[in-house]
Amino acid sequence: MEASLVYAGSINYKDVIKKFKELHKSYYSSRGCMISTLNDDFSKDFLGKHPDLVWEEKYNLYAEAVVLTTKININIFGKVFMVQLCRPIKKVHRFEYEDFFGFGGHCQGFSHDRIIMTFAESFDKELDMEYLLMMGTFVGSGEGEGEKCSAIDEQYIKNTLKLLVIGGYVKYWAAFNEFKKWFKERGFDYEIITDTAGSMTSFVFEDYEVENRVEKKVEAEVESDMDMEMDTGMVKES
Repeated sequence: MEASLVYAGSINYKDVIKKFKELHKSYYSSRGCMISTLNDDFSKDFLGKHPDLVWEEKYNLYAEAVVLTTKININIFGKVFMVQLCRPIKKVHRFEYEDFFGFGGHCQGFSHDRIIMTFAESFDKELDMEYLLMMGTFVGSGEGEGEKCSAIDEQYIKNTLKLLVIGGYVKYWAAFNEFKKWFKERGFDYEIITDTAGSMTSFVFEDYEVENRVEKKVEAEVESDMDMEMDTGMVKES
């Protein structure tokens, strides 16, 4: 039997929304944020792919130290969500720092390439989550044919899992794993690969854009200088 026939008759977006709300109610806290450690090999490839990405030094409350940070934009159901990436600058022999980056005692396993994803500390109350989950089940059906309802598929499940975590709706990885199990028990036997317990590296980066690149930063500085000259009447020496 084809998977789509099983999926079409098992659950619909209303069932997904109901479960999504249950997980949000059970696993949400107004404090803290969820983090995920990228696979080290993936991190090296990512850094090599984006050598122009701007990393800024900022104090991280959870690591209790200054770290390198940058942002990427993740596309979920056609909407952009910001995710912050953090890297270590140097060894800091403190439990909070080692725990945040996943290093052992005395920074065992330290690597400048280690990247931690940090997700939203709170969800967007203005965002219509139900609308996103409902529209995620629609796909284009061809020119002039409008839209038609599509069976819930692997991409829909991945987007739903990303929305739950990246959107800030839960604060415990148990919610992510419970949702994966819930889909599987209803006939969705896709293998949603995770590198480690809770890690979403394998599919978070399927649809993303980097935000702060060198050329963008230079352009912003030029625009800022021009604005200053217009506002203050100052003209800098060329």
